[in-house]
Amino acid sequence: MHLLKKTPCACVELLWDCELPGGAEMRARQLRGALAEAFADDDLFHQHDPASGKPLYRYPVVQYRWRAGQGLVVGWGEAASRLLAMPWLDLELQLGSESVMVSDAALTLRHEPFGVSERLLRYRLMTPALLLKSEVFRRYQNMDEAGQQVERDRLLVANLLSTLRGFDVEFPERLYAAFSRMRTQTCHYKGQDLLGISGEFFSNAVLPDGLAFGHAVSHGFGWLTVG
Repeated sequence: MHLLKKTPCACVELLWDCELPGGAEMRARQLRGALAEAFADDDLFHQHDPASGKPLYRYPVVQYRWRAGQGLVVGWGEAASRLLAMPWLDLELQLGSESVMVSDAALTLRHEPFGVSERLLRYRLMTPALLLKSEVFRRYQNMDEAGQQVERDRLLVANLLSTLRGFDVEFPERLYAAFSRMRTQTCHYKGQDLLGISGEFFSNAVLPDGLAFGHAVSHGFGWLTVG
């Protein structure tokens, strides 16, 4: 492996004072909204300028996920130390119609590699990746099966390169990536029905476990794991 960069990554696993049923997609969105409100003065938590309210167009270094009834907050780069210093315990949040309190917070810190691999590595998507914007999706729907496969792999490469640029990582070789097993499903994001792609893919890029790519990564989409 040719190492390109190591980036700090912090994960905060939030436990609640009561059980919270409900789908991961909905709960991740609610968690993002609640923490964006709780930490409104910190633009890393909500991707908006606190003074003007305008969106900040950059890779979201704070991401919100949901797993087995627990909230996950992941911070990359400069956000890693920020997450570790936040007052999580006894934090009261409004998740949908439910008011809850953080009863415990498990914090971990890792330094994750980006690099170039001499062999293809396998990755699995824990949550669907949103790779197609609405205008691309319309064109995609009119393609035959072979054309759709080519388009999926093209968008996979493009979105991975875009994510690497978000970490200031320049990939020095041609990046290869292709889906090996995949399925599609409808995902809901900001009032739109979008095509989500799940499954596995191979790539010559060394990517950190827990990285997210594609659209709406701060809402829990596009979360990958290694192997």
